[in-house]
Amino acid sequence: MAGFDLLIQGGTVVDGTGMPRRQVDVGIRDGRIFKLGAGIDPSGARQVIDARGKVVAPGVIDPHTHYDAQIHWDPYCTNSGWHGTTTVVVGNCGFGFMPCRPGDRERYMEMMENTEQVSLDTMREVLSWDWETFPDWMAKMENVPKGVNVAAYLPLNSLMMYVMGPEAAKSRPANEFEKKEMREHLHRAMDAGALGFAFSYLGENNSHKDCDGSPMPTDIMAEEDIYNLAEVLRERDEGVIQAFVEVYGKVNRHVAEECARISRRPVLHNVVMAFDAAPDHHRDTLAWLDQADATGLDIYSQALASRFWIEICAADFHDWVNIEPFGEMIRAGDGAARAKVAADPEYRERARKIYDPKALAGVGGSLDTLRLQLADDAARFVKYEGQTLGEIAEAENTTPLEVYMDLVADSQARADFRTSVVTSDDPDKIEQVLRHKRVLPGTSDGGAHLKFYSGGQYSTDNIRQMVREERRMTLEEMHYKLSGLPARVLGLRDRGTLVEGNAADLYVYDFGELGFNDERYEILRDVPGGEWRRVCRARGVEAVVVNGETIFERGTCTGALPGILVGQSEPGERQEERILAKA
Repeated sequence: MAGFDLLIQGGTVVDGTGMPRRQVDVGIRDGRIFKLGAGIDPSGARQVIDARGKVVAPGVIDPHTHYDAQIHWDPYCTNSGWHGTTTVVVGNCGFGFMPCRPGDRERYMEMMENTEQVSLDTMREVLSWDWETFPDWMAKMENVPKGVNVAAYLPLNSLMMYVMGPEAAKSRPANEFEKKEMREHLHRAMDAGALGFAFSYLGENNSHKDCDGSPMPTDIMAEEDIYNLAEVLRERDEGVIQAFVEVYGKVNRHVAEECARISRRPVLHNVVMAFDAAPDHHRDTLAWLDQADATGLDIYSQALASRFWIEICAADFHDWVNIEPFGEMIRAGDGAARAKVAADPEYRERARKIYDPKALAGVGGSLDTLRLQLADDAARFVKYEGQTLGEIAEAENTTPLEVYMDLVADSQARADFRTSVVTSDDPDKIEQVLRHKRVLPGTSDGGAHLKFYSGGQYSTDNIRQMVREERRMTLEEMHYKLSGLPARVLGLRDRGTLVEGNAADLYVYDFGELGFNDERYEILRDVPGGEWRRVCRARGVEAVVVNGETIFERGTCTGALPGILVGQSEPGERQEERILAKA
């Protein structure tokens, strides 16, 4: 059969359904998979990709990103797009830019800078702010050039501030009028294509803080205001709720349970992680998921289960701002100010008394495990580059804390460090997490923390570790987890699997070559506003295809912009039904 826009020949198709792999050709027409079969005639095809010896798999669907700002300047949401991600979800954790009143725009950007470390200067440059409501934002995003598909939650911090005002949203429950208004805004958002709504609920325990250091509105909101919105999903019988209600040391699982009970819809709980220092932590979460399943609650958990790391430039690192003694140094200001604090004998004396290595367990690990990558102007430490602070402290007959303070002070905070793997890299623990039937891989946090973290490579690492290196999961199992399952949970009806009629979102890769640089992130100075970021490019990815158009060929961008907005409803689909129901 001829007349294809794209024909992928001779590859091993792992279709994302969990069914066995097949060596078949994939014929694509009008952005959809038109034909799967052996020996399809290539004559007449406008483009042919030779996939012999390669894997052809559905594009990765990442349910947890913060590309809300980056999509405005990077249509491909790199580094996720490099690694085969074809659909990203924004609005997570209750953060986003819609709805927003004109007078609150600066406040929203400051919140995003403080919580997700997205540069304020960058946001000021790239955000046009020609929207107010969620439907306005969707209309705007229709016209924003996109290389990948974008889906969005209605973020509850934004909704609460829009309806109640910034101060009231953080100081009292919603009144009956405000509850009704928020319900109506959620209806309108879902009419426009929203997946559902997203929030965090962790009180003072969330590292996400407002620009004044206080908790975000949803972290201290009244629980009945969450459940008020869960009722909307039950009324509509559609949608999903993203609930960031668990971190190491703080658990509010009852909120996820009640959301599932009221809405009768899927709830995506964040986050399940494995730690070597707390080997029962992830097992407890998995057991809870089993208990919820047994009682009929439709709860899934998003995993943070890949071998990622953090790179710290002391002048720009912000993630320890709520951990003393480092918070005092970070709040001092720029690199020169931080270096001055680090050199202050009185500060150092306070630091010695309060530094607790365990406090850094979930954010990179204790100081002795940090590896010095660059000493910069701290000349006496250049000879130790590549060693851990524990090893340097032993050689210098001092402590890791003193070494860190000396490096910050002597380098004007330009010293650069690398953590070990942040969560466990134990394949037993990672397998336990990823194999669980109610766990989705991911939590890339793509678009956030650009100066110290890059997570879009999680899919590549999961395949490399669990399938190729450890042989603990099959490609069929892994691609169901990376694509088929997220599509089903999120309600993306025609994506996530390579079956005839579905959208042609896929990638082609060399199984033996798939990987990335484990040693160090690459620094790119391509961020608007004169900023820079750390990235992790893919190796072995031959092509990435979105809606039938190739966006990357062997890591090189083609310039195609086939991405669209995707969601539970086509825009306006449910709105007409609601209007008729009210008539």
